[in-house]
Amino acid sequence: MKKFDEYLVRFEKTAAKLLLIVMIVMVFSSGVARFLKNPMNWAVDFSSFLFAWACFFAMDIAWRENKMMSVDLFVKRLPAKVQRVIRIVMLLIILAFCVYMIIWGAQLTWTQRFRKFQGMPNFSYAWVTMAVPVGAALLARSTVQKIIKEFSNKVVKEAK
Repeated sequence: MKKFDEYLVRFEKTAAKLLLIVMIVMVFSSGVARFLKNPMNWAVDFSSFLFAWACFFAMDIAWRENKMMSVDLFVKRLPAKVQRVIRIVMLLIILAFCVYMIIWGAQLTWTQRFRKFQGMPNFSYAWVTMAVPVGAALLARSTVQKIIKEFSNKVVKEAK
């Protein structure tokens, strides 16, 4: 399982970087092509596809590595046990939201399956909306790992 986690993190980091780079190149190329009176209308649509997937991959990376912004000025002043309870409650709320996003995103993907991009008639919009349930599933997995770690930390602290 540890190997799979390492592979998943490496894949997410590589995919997020690659998607972002390709998106930037596409938007820049589209701007240059438009300036040269030869617009690439499909490039902007394809860039929004890349952006959706890059955002969810990057979000999970930041969440796994505890690089998300947080305001803990008040919580840091509370006793350690209260801080732990608040962390667990917040993780459970985040997990519930991820489950909601998986369900809602799957329904959205299903309803968008026949919608096509304006500039790309053979490319279903469902590929963009599929980033929501897949990204939420990745976030849910990371959140479950954080919850498990939170509970295993208690066992380690009590054993000392």
